[in-house]
Amino acid sequence: MELQISTSESDIMRVIWQSGGKATVAPLMDELNIIGKQWKSNTVVTFLSRLVDKGLLTVEKNGRNNVYIAVMSETEFRKNQTRAFFKDVYGGNAKEFVASLIEQDHLTLQDLDISEVMVGEAFVRQYLGNERTDNTSISTEDIAKVLRTEIASRKASINTKRKSIIQLEWEIKEDEQRMKDLNALLGRLTNNKVEKSSGGSV
Repeated sequence: MELQISTSESDIMRVIWQSGGKATVAPLMDELNIIGKQWKSNTVVTFLSRLVDKGLLTVEKNGRNNVYIAVMSETEFRKNQTRAFFKDVYGGNAKEFVASLIEQDHLTLQDLDISEVMVGEAFVRQYLGNERTDNTSISTEDIAKVLRTEIASRKASINTKRKSIIQLEWEIKEDEQRMKDLNALLGRLTNNKVEKSSGGSV
């Protein structure tokens, strides 16, 4: 089941994770102040107690101080939250989940493994738009056609940009050479002026 934690509790957990997975109240408050959370010690202790109750922290005594220790890493916590959300909201249906992310522009082709047919279908539906709004299946030929078109478009774009880069590099070299010539001319003019002012020969 997904653990429900507030934004403030998330801020505290993030600081503890960044501190190596453990912290005492005073250093924790200093770090929270840095990120703009100017809470009183009682407020921070209350949040810490809630996180202990939720099983995200344990407490050890170190003299007079309580040391709060994260039960899991930030990566493990995120994985658990994602797994619970995926199961609760999408019932574990990976195809529906991926399709939803693509439709809302939260995923692009760069984020996906196009070797999977289900991802290919989702990508094709994204590009077909209104041309195919029904739920009929999409063949591998449809997927291949759209992918080839997109690949050709990307290739043309790359070639155009590459030509622009080559042209810019050539213009930069010309400007650099012109700058060297102007610097040389400036140097000669400066030397001539010094020689004239000192009565030397030109």
